[in-house]
Amino acid sequence: MHALLPGLKAALNVHPIFVHFPIALWLAALYFEILAVWRASDDFHRTSARLLYLGTLAGAITVLTGLAAKDSVPNGPAHAVLEIHELTMLITFSLAVGLCMFAFFARKNLTPQFRKLLLLGLVILAALLTMGTDRGAQLVYQYGTAVNWSTAQQQ
Repeated sequence: MHALLPGLKAALNVHPIFVHFPIALWLAALYFEILAVWRASDDFHRTSARLLYLGTLAGAITVLTGLAAKDSVPNGPAHAVLEIHELTMLITFSLAVGLCMFAFFARKNLTPQFRKLLLLGLVILAALLTMGTDRGAQLVYQYGTAVNWSTAQQQ
């Protein structure tokens, strides 16, 4: 397996493999819900809800791998950023779960007001997601967390 995926062998944890899925799926859900509200389209809304569900499923895996990976972040300035990243992403994930429940239970009574409320929730989700992922990027690009420096210096 390591010969086939040498990048995976060099990874200190698997969290970075999963982080992109909820980001892409939740932002796509927002895009389709904007279209659903603008066009008053049930099809776009159903697509948005399905993307939200898939993104939240991916988010659960991402949260679990993130919690497992947090021990690899050294104490110091990076740890403070990690705490902000963790809290923001747990809030984001919780909101996504709440939006999934809202979308699921409101699906039979899909009024324009429900669509607009879901859209507002997705906008807030996207804002929180952006703040949380920025802190994750800061952990990697500013502090070099999850980078195997011993392997990188051998190159």
